[in-house]
Amino acid sequence: MSEIKIRLTGWKAILVLVVAVAFVGYRYVAMRTTLATEAAAELRLWLAAGYISQGLPALQEAVERGDQEAAAAQAQNIVAQERIEFTSIGARGGRDDVVVRVEILVDGKPPPDGRQVRYFRMRHSLVTGWMMRYETSALAYIFKLF
Repeated sequence: MSEIKIRLTGWKAILVLVVAVAFVGYRYVAMRTTLATEAAAELRLWLAAGYISQGLPALQEAVERGDQEAAAAQAQNIVAQERIEFTSIGARGGRDDVVVRVEILVDGKPPPDGRQVRYFRMRHSLVTGWMMRYETSALAYIFKLF
């Protein structure tokens, strides 16, 4: 069996290096896609549902006790959970599998669960638009570079 030897020297080596750097650079830039307005709206909806559901037991308890002041305060708190602001949004991946990193403020304060930075897997379809898949980890976001 004969061996194939490839020797890259001079301008050929430089050309291969430039092509490799261009490919890695393109992949790096492509991974940092920006999210459309619809994707941010889907993230807000997902987060608001989680935050609101955390406040419902306290509201129900106040209503069952007949404490109208506490119930009104809890209701105000629940309404405030819908005021979600993203201070930073980053995305990596292609449209069919995107890992999104968001920094969150709720009503101008840290979220009720204390997690200001969260990661999500999303996908985009021409028919349905942006869809939330599930929450993921920082590791998935980092691995999307490769």
